[in-house]
Amino acid sequence: CRSPFSNGIRSMRFYSEEVTHIPDIKDPELYSVLKDLLAENWSDLSDAVVSDAKRALSKSTEDSTGKEAVTNVFRAAQAVEEFGGILVTLKMEIDDSIGLSGEVF
Repeated sequence: CRSPFSNGIRSMRFYSEEVTHIPDIKDPELYSVLKDLLAENWSDLSDAVVSDAKRALSKSTEDSTGKEAVTNVFRAAQAVEEFGGILVTLKMEIDDSIGLSGEVF
């Protein structure tokens, strides 16, 4: 496939239609939780999605691939939420230290 932005002969991009980004999840509850997690704003996870994820991951299932995928996505979402909170706190501390707190004198 030739990219419209390529200029040279060696500037070809190859695409594969055989690549699947979401694993085949057979357990319907795990699949629902995965879709909810992917649709959620990770900077502020809702309590409902967190409790659904914890409940789905705590139950026993034969779908080990699906459980592993949901576990990884849930951990990533929690890490993003925590890291975002740390960044906001750091920004507020920096703003306070240099006087950009928004206070009018």
